[in-house]
Amino acid sequence: MEAIIVALIGIFGGVAVALIEKDRRSSKVRWEENKADHNFVVDKIENIGKTLGISIDRVEKGVERTEAKVDEHIRDHAKGDV
Repeated sequence: MEAIIVALIGIFGGVAVALIEKDRRSSKVRWEENKADHNFVVDKIENIGKTLGISIDRVEKGVERTEAKVDEHIRDHAKGDV
């Protein structure tokens, strides 16, 4: 008898969860909210990517300037101008 009650509770719970999920997933409002959230996140990721690209460009330019200064300094030492 106990096993039957446990089985019935499991079946009832499974059916209830299935019905709730079906209703939740078929909701047009929920789908639109999810789409809007997705678009917001994609927009933020793209903005971060653009900003990161600009930062990387700045670092590369700084490295190029530093490298040019070091090269010039080494040349000066090699010529004995220092």
